[in-house]
Amino acid sequence: MLLQSSGSAKETVSMEGSNTRTFPRMLLDRPVELQIGGETIRVDNPTNNLSAGGLFLHGAGLPLGAAVRVRIQEPRLFEADGHICNSDLRESGVGIGFTSLSGWNREALNDLIEDLTLRGLPAA
Repeated sequence: MLLQSSGSAKETVSMEGSNTRTFPRMLLDRPVELQIGGETIRVDNPTNNLSAGGLFLHGAGLPLGAAVRVRIQEPRLFEADGHICNSDLRESGVGIGFTSLSGWNREALNDLIEDLTLRGLPAA
């Protein structure tokens, strides 16, 4: 367990190699909508990935540090506030960390991860 500054415990998942992510990632084959300011961007790339703490989207030109609203429609509507926390030029994409999830959206995220797992999509 890793103790966060808020005093809550946060579980760290151990993975092989040099991967130090807190949550395992799943391949995400669903379209993702991002709202950045007044603009909506739809990302249809089938090789994005998702975890309980955020997602990685292939696409360039998104500003590092920008606040975003994430929306995934299926299997039920999932929405979360987040921010662009890293950019990977090698993979032409950005990492988005979730900053706010309501109880309803946490359940929707869990359902989405369960759906991806049951359909046999691989870890990313």
